[in-house]
Amino acid sequence: MCGIAGIISPGGFDLQTLIEMTNLVSYRGPDGFGVAYGRPGKEEPIEVCHQEWHGETSCRPLVGLGSRRLAILDVSVLGNQPMQTSNGEYCITFNGEVYNYKEVRIELEAKGYRFGTSTDTEVILRAYEEWGEGCLDHFNGMWSFAIWDRPRQRLFCARDRFGVKPFYYAIVNESFYLASEIKQILHASEMARVANSKAVFNFLEWGLVDNTAETFFEDVHQLPAGCWLMLDLEKPLEPKIRSYWELRTEPEREIGKATAIEEFKALLDNAVRIRLRSDVPIGFSLSGGLDSSAVFCEAKRIAPSARFQTFSACFDEQEYDERSYISAILLATGESGNWTFPKGESFWKAIQQILYHQDEPLGSGGVFAQWCVMAEAKKRGVPVILGGQGGDETLCGYQKYFYFHLWHLLRRADPSFLRESILWTTNHTRSFWALADANRYFPAPIRLSYSPTEKLCTTEFRRESRELESGLGASASIAERQKADITRVSLPGMLHSEDRNSMAHSVESRLPFMDYKLIEFMVNCPPSIKIHDGWSKWVLRQSLKGVLPDKIRLRKTKLGFNTPEAKWLRQGLQNGHRDIWQDPKLRMERFLDASRLASESRKFLSNGRSTIAPNWLLRSMELELWARVHAVN
Repeated sequence: MCGIAGIISPGGFDLQTLIEMTNLVSYRGPDGFGVAYGRPGKEEPIEVCHQEWHGETSCRPLVGLGSRRLAILDVSVLGNQPMQTSNGEYCITFNGEVYNYKEVRIELEAKGYRFGTSTDTEVILRAYEEWGEGCLDHFNGMWSFAIWDRPRQRLFCARDRFGVKPFYYAIVNESFYLASEIKQILHASEMARVANSKAVFNFLEWGLVDNTAETFFEDVHQLPAGCWLMLDLEKPLEPKIRSYWELRTEPEREIGKATAIEEFKALLDNAVRIRLRSDVPIGFSLSGGLDSSAVFCEAKRIAPSARFQTFSACFDEQEYDERSYISAILLATGESGNWTFPKGESFWKAIQQILYHQDEPLGSGGVFAQWCVMAEAKKRGVPVILGGQGGDETLCGYQKYFYFHLWHLLRRADPSFLRESILWTTNHTRSFWALADANRYFPAPIRLSYSPTEKLCTTEFRRESRELESGLGASASIAERQKADITRVSLPGMLHSEDRNSMAHSVESRLPFMDYKLIEFMVNCPPSIKIHDGWSKWVLRQSLKGVLPDKIRLRKTKLGFNTPEAKWLRQGLQNGHRDIWQDPKLRMERFLDASRLASESRKFLSNGRSTIAPNWLLRSMELELWARVHAVN
């Protein structure tokens, strides 16, 4: 796990810029530093420097890669990056983990390749040498990497299937920049920091982050998930981007329930098993919910003698606290837990630091709860954390999926509609489901009454935003709805915040429910495998009988990373943050109507009738604070 950086400039670049760009994210890789640089040419060697830079920075290379290393596999100096093949033909900077690297290595060794390290980094290099861009089809994991291919005089870059690991790029003044975080590109290129109106709208209106290849900064892009990028230095500086994988929804599989349970068991076992590969201590994010508990209990089943630390966010407010469920898991597994208690005062003290690391606005107070969990893992010396992110989308865990499921049954005149409707009233998972959160699924005419943009933004931006309107309905099927959530609507933003939260504390986050084989299977299973007899996540509940305590396995309530946002918002407004709307230097004045926001803040504080939901107001405040932290114009 690392932070990566790179510059390709036909006119040459200042090597010191690449060094600064790399070190700007030293928290992503505290265990090592490295740069590789050189000039194009099939006979031109690439110079590699590890740990401390002692050379001259006066040279002006045309090609450069940088790396900050968090050592997880083969923690010796042999694993330092950038890593080069022995013949100097290929050089890589890599962030992430290829969990099935052992299996791919065996396949390559059978073809005659020899390895000098125990890293997955070297496996990627050799796989690329053997299969070219086809190497990506062999990997199971999370990654973003860039390989300088000297024989072909090209830069080959790739991002994992779901975009778990970030990859940003920009072309500025005829130079190509790549990085793990946007701030690296902004620093190195000195480009103008202009807010992207489309990203701002999607955030204010829907709470979405990372739902497109665009970012909150104009002219900074992210490589889409499941894509590779090629930059041929013998041609104009125009990156070629191609998709190598897509989550396909196929006709529903004909599969019996018993067969589905066994196949799911095998896929979950493999997803957890390969994510337990590590040369450093492993811990677990444990919320008390079904997904994180399933991952932890499955890991204990696989490695019963292993000792794992768990980390949990807890609250004094009983409606948000899950300690009783967490305790049930710890009692059943014989482990002890580490508890952290996120509070409103701490949230406001940390918000600017979090916005700095996130590079983009937060979206919800749950980001802070996760931030606290990762900080506790760092404090306890645990650099790898497994969690349950992705389980709700993969297994139809959100309450909205019940509504979509019933709608599709009714539309098809399916006779099971009545039975599922009746059983849903007794067995369904109960979760926070506010009208303000459901507005994205309403038809456009109704949705305007529940539109944050209409109520809080300037006249000009409201007019502009109507052209950006895009509804997010039930989709043509449950599988299509899952695909939208996994690839565009729900997961990308959460993966973004999880990566930044964990890496800000030099912690690697691993997510078994993001295993692509597991997701492909579950998305294309019949809906009755996911939602059955009114139960959400039916196949998971059935598969983990005897593994997961029934108090959790049959749990009907769902909190996730919900936090007392309304209380925190009130504390923030009372402690001076409402002055944000009185500031004559409002950076987001192009989008936000300060007078409307000041009025809504007063109503909220006085317990008067407010026409907006608290999270709308919080998102607006985060947008303005983000602009101030990152000096956005």
